[in-house]
Amino acid sequence: MRFEISRYIKISEKRKDNRNILWICFSFFLWGIASSMAFSLLPIFIVENLKGGYKSFGLLEGAVLFLSFISKLFVGILIDISKKKLGFLKVGAFFTIISKIFITAAWNIWLIFIAKAIDRFVKGLRTTPADTMLAEIPIEKRGYAYSLRHMMNIAGSLIGSVITSFLTILLNDNFRVIFGLAIIPTVIAYVILKKKVKYQEYNSKKSSKNWNIKNVKDLRIEYWRFIIIIVILMFARFSEGFITLRARNIIPGNTASLPIFMGIYEICIILVAIPMGKLSDTFDKRKILLYGIFLLFIANIMAIFAHNNAMIVLVYIMAGIHIGSTHGVLSSIVSQLSTTPNMVGTTFAIYYAIEGICLFFSNYLAGVIGDYCSVYPFIQGGVTSILACVYIFFMIKNNRKLC
Repeated sequence: MRFEISRYIKISEKRKDNRNILWICFSFFLWGIASSMAFSLLPIFIVENLKGGYKSFGLLEGAVLFLSFISKLFVGILIDISKKKLGFLKVGAFFTIISKIFITAAWNIWLIFIAKAIDRFVKGLRTTPADTMLAEIPIEKRGYAYSLRHMMNIAGSLIGSVITSFLTILLNDNFRVIFGLAIIPTVIAYVILKKKVKYQEYNSKKSSKNWNIKNVKDLRIEYWRFIIIIVILMFARFSEGFITLRARNIIPGNTASLPIFMGIYEICIILVAIPMGKLSDTFDKRKILLYGIFLLFIANIMAIFAHNNAMIVLVYIMAGIHIGSTHGVLSSIVSQLSTTPNMVGTTFAIYYAIEGICLFFSNYLAGVIGDYCSVYPFIQGGVTSILACVYIFFMIKNNRKLC
């Protein structure tokens, strides 16, 4: 008897749709492996092998994140116009392979920038179509669906971290070979999307209203309240690479342990994501965000005072629980705030664009101040995360809804 995981994990009542969702989630698992193998050691490669500084790393992270979210902006709008979700997803999968080939061949920080920029840009070609496809799931299952996708991506990152740690020892810190091996899972993901995912566009038949930029003005007031939270929060959610650099500052000369620390971070996300996603389908999402962002505040405070391995591990744990608690919930909120089926992609696009702009400045600022002292980025994170908590607290107190 053939084993089918779709019999045990049910997100959609339609068997075909359920299989599509699970294959897409598995593709994100493979992309997680590839990204971890290519990028978990990149901060060290930039700072030590290519002789860049914190500022260079912060500028790189901010710029490529900005490009990623800008690509999500245009892809989201183009999806609403063309109704070709799966087509964009396949294009993103193909160029993910190209980006991994490019980063393997890069020999200076500018080529690393170009390679990672390509990778982050095509991430937008993958993420936005997947998000808009999941938005077609009934509301009572969306938190679960978005959290499952994110959990699978992080599970892949965890496997990638273990592989990277093993290869770092086996290959004596030969980063380029590790980057090259990251191409393999991206090829498998592309084949899965080509062969296994059979998707029919539903939303184009549900609404006769064509996409129009003027429809943006019809977005609900709750959406813009949510965007205010995102603006504040993103200045606290700079790249986790800064935790890696902080760890390196505290325990120099222990490169092989750094992917393991990232693995602990990813385990925490995996353990928390699905339960919190399911909880968000029935519980007040504002309170889940409040508790989750407060954990980020604690993580930043602990990073400031960290002075040994144990404290660094706790920073990774708190940051991981924060991401696991909030990431799927944020996507679920966005999907519920679209005014019409033909605006789902645009709703995600605006969200990602604003998130990207804020992350650009957040990472650049963290990099500039991190060159002076490795704890300064976490002071920035602590201040902004507690501001986000205060804003959400008063939303709850004044009974202002999110969705």
